[in-house]
Amino acid sequence: MSTTYRGLLLLVTSVAIVALALPAFAQTSNACGMQLGGAPIFCDTFDTKNPGLVSRAGDLDPNFWGVSRLTDYINIGQGMYNAVPPVHILKCDGTTPLVSPPNDVIICNGQLREATNDNLTGIFDNGTVTVLAMYPKQPFDYAGRTGTVSFDVSNDTHGMHGAWPEFWISDLPVPAPFIHGRSIGSLPKNGFGIRFGGHGPVGQWGACPNGRNLNVNRWTVDSAVAVRNYVVDESKETGHQITVTRLDCVISPADNSGIMNHVELRISQNRIDVYATDAGRTAPLKHIAVITNANLGLTRGLVWLEDVHYNADKETPPSQREHTFIWDNLAFDGPFTYRDFSYDALDAMTPYTNNSAMAGTVNLGKYSDANQTSSWDVLNMPADPQPAAVRVLFNLSNNEIPTVLNVTVNGHAHPTPWPYPDRIGYTFRTLGVSIPVTDLVPGTNVVQIGADKAMVTTNVNIVLVNVSGGVPVLPGSVNSYPGVSSPSPMPSPSPR
Repeated sequence: MSTTYRGLLLLVTSVAIVALALPAFAQTSNACGMQLGGAPIFCDTFDTKNPGLVSRAGDLDPNFWGVSRLTDYINIGQGMYNAVPPVHILKCDGTTPLVSPPNDVIICNGQLREATNDNLTGIFDNGTVTVLAMYPKQPFDYAGRTGTVSFDVSNDTHGMHGAWPEFWISDLPVPAPFIHGRSIGSLPKNGFGIRFGGHGPVGQWGACPNGRNLNVNRWTVDSAVAVRNYVVDESKETGHQITVTRLDCVISPADNSGIMNHVELRISQNRIDVYATDAGRTAPLKHIAVITNANLGLTRGLVWLEDVHYNADKETPPSQREHTFIWDNLAFDGPFTYRDFSYDALDAMTPYTNNSAMAGTVNLGKYSDANQTSSWDVLNMPADPQPAAVRVLFNLSNNEIPTVLNVTVNGHAHPTPWPYPDRIGYTFRTLGVSIPVTDLVPGTNVVQIGADKAMVTTNVNIVLVNVSGGVPVLPGSVNSYPGVSSPSPMPSPSPR
């Protein structure tokens, strides 16, 4: 663990990356412990909390991080709009207070902890699919090279009917990029995800490709998904191109122990190699899976750490319906690009009162009838920003598919034709709508979102892409790069 300022952005020159067909890498020394890549240009050791800015990010500093939450608890007829129950979060002192967003994301002892509850009623086997997704607002660029991402996570998964971590990259910072089967899908236009839910129970091979360490729980990669122009290529489905080959498992931490595995990903356009250590160790890194025929539709994107549940009563006991994952030391290498700035509308947090068995449940989203809109206040917009682009980002869900989405910012209307190639209802979508910077005002910006059909909206924010002049002075932020006396203009972004 390091006292390095969390979220520190290191401006470094490019370094040569060893070709992917390696079996070994030079060890490097850095605060985040990355071993397989060059010097990191993003490294967060989670040693500093949110300085007090109001956002959806909890203890994460919203200067650097965004957080979004989705559940399959959405039912327009029953007034359920991205509903979440309270959850007991396991704190560093061992207490488990009952919390609701954004207090489900905390930092303690230099670690990031977050918790999710997938079961509104508490009745056994009555849970659903949930995702809590977190991303740093600086892109990871691996164009023409093999890049490295590393992080630590307490992966005590019980398998794909429990709770497990996922890693995603999306072309835009659209909220909660994710898919689970076809029951809940919030697909970026281009992106990919890796599910770390392959479980080897005690005494069984399970998802593991060998019988090593049968006396303890183990984990590996379960599956992977690539999304190209909104079309899903799923490694578990018939006719897939993307392929996951499991090579090994690593030892899992004991349930709720807080002990972590170190994970490193080597990512290129067509291949991803996955490495991890046994719980509680930083070495050796074991090559646990290779993902081939990835044919990724992007070479630069936003990195996401995600907590996913699927009716977690049903997997190997004890139940993981309420579960805390612990994360640390996220880093990635590569050429420095720029950092986005984004500003949240707070979750609706309206009590769900249609069922007394769901006490404490709140709706994060809002409903709008056909040809009406829901209204969201996006907070803390700076005066006179100079970004390369501005986007309104949000999740939406419709029963009947609309023809047009209506996005209005401070009275400026932006009708947006249905952008997706399919017309499947009853699932979440994720979207970014471009707007001119002249729509914005300092402070609070009013965003109204609706459609020509009834709709639920959630996880609303405005992103400023590649703000001219580098890093502006913001509360709690690092205001210049090492070795630079004042922030320097960032290079123009490639199309995103």
